[in-house]
Amino acid sequence: MKIAVIGTGNVGVAFAADLSIKGHEVTLLKTSSYNSDAFDRLIKNGNRVFLKEKSIYTETAIKEVSKDLSKVADAEVIFCTIQSNFYEGIVERIHQYLHKDQIVVCICSYASSYYFEKYYQELPMLVEATGPYLEGRVELNDKQNEVVFRVGCRLERCPFAASPSQNQKEKLEKLQNLCNSFNHEYSVLESALLNPNMVLHTVGSIMSLSRIEYSKGNFCMYREAYTRNNKATLGIMLKLDEEKKKVLDMLHQRPIDIFKAGGFMGEDKLESFYRYSESSDRAISPTSVHSRYITEDVSEGLVLMESIAHHIGLELPVTSSLITLASVALGIDFRKTGRTIQRLGIINEIDMLHEGR
Repeated sequence: MKIAVIGTGNVGVAFAADLSIKGHEVTLLKTSSYNSDAFDRLIKNGNRVFLKEKSIYTETAIKEVSKDLSKVADAEVIFCTIQSNFYEGIVERIHQYLHKDQIVVCICSYASSYYFEKYYQELPMLVEATGPYLEGRVELNDKQNEVVFRVGCRLERCPFAASPSQNQKEKLEKLQNLCNSFNHEYSVLESALLNPNMVLHTVGSIMSLSRIEYSKGNFCMYREAYTRNNKATLGIMLKLDEEKKKVLDMLHQRPIDIFKAGGFMGEDKLESFYRYSESSDRAISPTSVHSRYITEDVSEGLVLMESIAHHIGLELPVTSSLITLASVALGIDFRKTGRTIQRLGIINEIDMLHEGR
């Protein structure tokens, strides 16, 4: 299958490597002007990349690595793995190359698929996934001068929302053939608000701001912020999750808790979450208070949820407090720069959901 992966960060490299190993023709596309050691190494090494899983290295070559976004025109499936802060801009740059027979998968995008709607009479099938099926980190110091993606885990469940489309059944089967973790079970708003990062990253990072700065790049949020003894941080996280569920319930969507949404299953969900947090596979991150754990998940996640709540007459004291703290700490007015239902153009849809239509 011909696949385009937009974004050369952790998720983009992971998908490009994994799908290349599976025999697909993958084009990995860089979108930003920022320097990227991983991108430069891939070009220098003939697109060679290693997937490291359970200490086993698998070498593969990505078919093409490029900055030419017009190459999405030839893809059957397009995975967009960039930060959701930049989706509006990327849609403007690629919309003319897309068509109704394609599938565009937005990974952790906080309802970014709505940005596509103003450009098309006949849309590609738009898919909103709550997260990647493959977690881990690009490591540039593992093999000298090579790009290695170290797999942290493969998710058994990767729920998504999908817009109505021509040949939808066939397209959904294509996705599940790429990864059997993909499962069509959410609406777009459920996919946006059930992104676990919106709850876990924001609380864990904001409540650890001084530790992140003091550690000078040696901080692991999951192992430190969510240790078994940190009852206060856990309590804030659970309160934020309650507010999220209240918003979903008011919109007649499923109020799924953070444990199910994050895949922390079993008889003791909290124990499952602690085991995940304590795992040696958890990455050292965030290394800066300006990481996407705040700049994306507050700006595009919490601000979006607050804007929905205010529109339907609901107060979210924990959500609003976290946005204010993050804005003051980073010197960024996230309410001004972040994602809202007005910016997405979905006020009418929110009204319909609230009224149960």
